[in-house]
Amino acid sequence: MSALVLFAAQGTPPESLVAKLAVPLGALIFLGSIYMLLRSNLGTRRGYLVFGTAFFGFMIIQSLFWAFGAPGTPVATGPTNLPGQPANEYQPTWVPFAGDSRLAQGDYSWVTGAQWGPVPEEFAGEAEVGVGDIQGFFSEEAHEVVKATWKADAVEYAQQEGGYPVIRVTYVETDDTGAIKPGGKQETLYGFFDKGNRSFPAVVFLFISLAGFALHALLLDRDEQRTKRELAESRAAVSAPAEPVAADA
Repeated sequence: MSALVLFAAQGTPPESLVAKLAVPLGALIFLGSIYMLLRSNLGTRRGYLVFGTAFFGFMIIQSLFWAFGAPGTPVATGPTNLPGQPANEYQPTWVPFAGDSRLAQGDYSWVTGAQWGPVPEEFAGEAEVGVGDIQGFFSEEAHEVVKATWKADAVEYAQQEGGYPVIRVTYVETDDTGAIKPGGKQETLYGFFDKGNRSFPAVVFLFISLAGFALHALLLDRDEQRTKRELAESRAAVSAPAEPVAADA
């Protein structure tokens, strides 16, 4: 038991067989056990329809919380990606680019003549994350332009009408003490903020749940109506008067 607790505390790599089996086993144990209880009382078909209707009804409520939040529950707290997509596919992200990149020459050619100004106060937190993300990207060995030890000397903000917010950051070289090096190198880099669509996976789950609930509720109603009809027919057959039988002369 101690070994299992330690293993769980250390985390399981996503490529591990245990990680891949976690969701199927969880569904089999928790959902399968509920279905077996319903099946033992209602039969295979009716048990499944009751289970499906209740399950998708619960998922509607859960998806509403995920997508739109609730008192004490923030918005967009559900899944961050759809099956087959990378994790955090719809999360806000910064996309760094250099002034001589194809992106700067194409969709973001307007940055060269943009009216740059201070970062708005309400955007300061996101901009601070962007400064770090841009530096982290351009300090990697594959596309190293600045060093991880350089400092951001100036951060400016601009936004094309209807477009993503963009920041322009000037990074300057530092000395061994971490202070800005007089006459040192400097580099100006850019990044645009893609706010993503964090609620999108939850909305997809919501529509799937609505469709699943409607289908199972309809099938459950039809099954109940058929059962009532068969019961009524059997009662009518039992209560029907017997045909008279002629006596032998």
